[in-house]
Amino acid sequence: MTGKIITIVNRKGGVGKTTLTIGLADALLDDVNMRDAANATLIVAVDLDPQASLTRALLHEPGNVDDGGRLGSVLKAKHTLAAALDEILKDKTAQVDAHVTHRVGRIGFPFALLANDAGGWDIERHCLRKAGGEKKLKSALKSLLLQLKKTYAYVLIDCPPGQTVIAEAALEASDLILCPIAPDYLSFWGLESFDAYLRELFADAGDDRPSARYVFTKWRAKPPAYDPQNKIADEVAHFAPPQQYVTLLHEVGGRPNVPPRAINMPFDPKLVTRLEGAPRPGRIWPFSKTFTSQTQIALKNLAVAVKQELQRG
Repeated sequence: MTGKIITIVNRKGGVGKTTLTIGLADALLDDVNMRDAANATLIVAVDLDPQASLTRALLHEPGNVDDGGRLGSVLKAKHTLAAALDEILKDKTAQVDAHVTHRVGRIGFPFALLANDAGGWDIERHCLRKAGGEKKLKSALKSLLLQLKKTYAYVLIDCPPGQTVIAEAALEASDLILCPIAPDYLSFWGLESFDAYLRELFADAGDDRPSARYVFTKWRAKPPAYDPQNKIADEVAHFAPPQQYVTLLHEVGGRPNVPPRAINMPFDPKLVTRLEGAPRPGRIWPFSKTFTSQTQIALKNLAVAVKQELQRG
């Protein structure tokens, strides 16, 4: 199997990288049958952020307010990104799958996770203190991702905010880059420099550079009059090559002679529940009960558009 690497990234925090990662995984799994999903070999989510929001969201068990339960067991066993990278740095033949946690996500539609914790900060800091450490760290992460790509159909990477060496290596290994943005000026003001950074990063890639697309998050169907959402959306809608590398992701299969609609992820109060784990542990938690109807539609459109982008690449 040769899978696809999808990196979810934005230098700004709080724009919905983790929720988009989980939602996309759920949507990609929603159109497969239960037997295939149960094999847990379709998707692996990689938590690249040492703050470990993705890890906690997928391993959290209601009632466990500390690091007990499954989350504690995974971290204690060092089934983490940092441990996997440490082994690969010492031995290039080390196998990353030993550190992957299987059967996470919604009950009945599981996927796999390469968790993270504060050790992710340490391994990057220690590598960068050594001569040639940046090159070695990048090589180790790309080797790790290549292994996962050979096992899973989709490798979804939740990047940390800011700009790190590990995140840059993930970008360089990507088949598709998704950049979630909130429709506010604090998010909008960083887009120009982010686009310039990606153009510089892939300056020598030519036609082999990955597609890069913006996805609005926290979208409101009827924003207040003072809200800048629609004005910002109009600005981003005009982003186009060659002036910009990153452009909006659009729905697939629109009507002829009608401009394609952008994929906007709604502001969804159910996302809080989704990030806190299944409300009834051990019971089937269907896609239709996980998100509001508007979010379900947006996520399904997102999954279709992502598949098309990957086919183009």
